[in-house]
Amino acid sequence: MDSNSLHAAQASILYTLRHATRARYSELLRPTNLEGDRFKYHLATLLRKKLVFKAIDGVYELTAEGKEFANRIDESTGREIAGPKASMLLVVRSHKDGFTHYLAHRRTREPFRDYWGIASAPMLRGLPVRDSAGRELKKQTGIVADFAVVGMQRLIDTLPSGVVLEDKLFTLLLAEVDDLPPVHEWYGGESVWLTRQELLAKDRLFHTTQVSLDMIEQGRSFSEEVCVYDKSDY
Repeated sequence: MDSNSLHAAQASILYTLRHATRARYSELLRPTNLEGDRFKYHLATLLRKKLVFKAIDGVYELTAEGKEFANRIDESTGREIAGPKASMLLVVRSHKDGFTHYLAHRRTREPFRDYWGIASAPMLRGLPVRDSAGRELKKQTGIVADFAVVGMQRLIDTLPSGVVLEDKLFTLLLAEVDDLPPVHEWYGGESVWLTRQELLAKDRLFHTTQVSLDMIEQGRSFSEEVCVYDKSDY
């Protein structure tokens, strides 16, 4: 259920059950100041959405899904509490002929079209992060590799006015591979092997790129930064 479509009466029912655990019909009705039929509609909506259920003794409770949903709602606004988006940064490194190469990635879609950096991917719900990373790397490049979690990186993208464009919490992962495995084409971007110097010399470069490489090379496990973009960049 989308919190943006949540009626105030439905939010009231969720709040009441969140704090009381179990409540009777009259206890749920009272805070809403609604007439019976209007209240019944909103209660029925929550029952249909399987966020609330009616126990054998006639008392109402939150379902497991309802508890999780109610826990994300700000009681002062009735909207979902905004938080960082969970993503992954997939650093793939290879040592060959005395040089260290990184698998660099160029975006071919908006936003940030033609920006260079490290491959990224959303964290897959219900799947361990290392499994998510391996699956996404194979999908994007065809390369099979085992990842290790090496850190966390938070990046807040803003406009010069201070408006937040994105707030992202990255799990930083590293995979070491032999030689320089060939990379297949992918509709979301282009991936090529580059040295650190070649990658960092790109004109349109994600700020996270040097930070990620520095974290790995210096053994740092956490970074948090605000990055300001012009509207034309985004």
